[in-house]
Amino acid sequence: MIAIVQEGRPVPPVERLEAEADVVVVRTADEFRAAQPGAEILFLNDFRTKLLREVGPGGLRWIHTSSIGVDTLLTEEIVNSDIVVSNSRGVCERPIAEWVLGVLLMFTKDLRRTIELQRARTWQHRETEPLLGRKVLVVGPGPVGRETVLLLRAAGMDVTVVGRTAREDAQLGAIAPFGDLDVLLGEADDVVLTLPLTEETRGLFNAARFDKMCPGARLVNVGRGAVVVEQDLIDSIDAGHLGAAALDVFEHEPLAAENPLWSRNNILVSPHASGDLIGWRGRVVDSFARNLGRWKANEPLHDVVDLKKLGVTAPILVPEKP
Repeated sequence: MIAIVQEGRPVPPVERLEAEADVVVVRTADEFRAAQPGAEILFLNDFRTKLLREVGPGGLRWIHTSSIGVDTLLTEEIVNSDIVVSNSRGVCERPIAEWVLGVLLMFTKDLRRTIELQRARTWQHRETEPLLGRKVLVVGPGPVGRETVLLLRAAGMDVTVVGRTAREDAQLGAIAPFGDLDVLLGEADDVVLTLPLTEETRGLFNAARFDKMCPGARLVNVGRGAVVVEQDLIDSIDAGHLGAAALDVFEHEPLAAENPLWSRNNILVSPHASGDLIGWRGRVVDSFARNLGRWKANEPLHDVVDLKKLGVTAPILVPEKP
């Protein structure tokens, strides 16, 4: 049996799965507990869910997540188990990279101001910045970071990549280690974060790191919200040090209406939707269904994630739904 954790998200098109196995949708802790005795597979369709931390994995043998990130699974019980974990690699990476390119174009071409002037029926000639040759630092060379680097370079940007360790990559070229981050921050016009949430990356971008960035530099975060200390980011922007930020992820999601991030003209707030192209839910189900075929045929699964390499992390704090 396959349990599909939904909570607040729309049910994906699961007809294809129902033809392959018994499927049960669970939205609450009690429903999850009731489903566990017969379920060996979990399709985690809600990356914000707290059910696995509340209830535990039970007798699950395989967990597939509809997201790329797996931070909700980084618990002692799951990381130290024999449960196989796979993600939906290949569905959202390119769309997220396109979103990053889009917001960098928005900033360099001052499109937000253009829209404001149009609404005011004001004809005001302005000069804008070039995208060509702009220095970008991409922090996190995982699947999303890889697509982002390749797309930004294709657009003519000068991209440097930072990862855990120094190494050469066949596609990306030289990858600098985290130890070089503070120096490289001072050389970049834009910094793009594509990092997963681990104990190593939580709060990585704080006041000290923002101070090391070039005056007027822009920050883009499409990784995980808790990688950035939000108040420190606001303080840096309000002080005039950082020029702008585009955020698709936040420590607390959905972002509260009273959060000051909403009110800053030079901060773009996006509702964790940078990778959500029309039809993406169906493509996620297709990805899972292909792996389900391998599982039933006793073949190795694709897109397996090594949780031990990421380590155990504290849960993302998510407000209770009203």
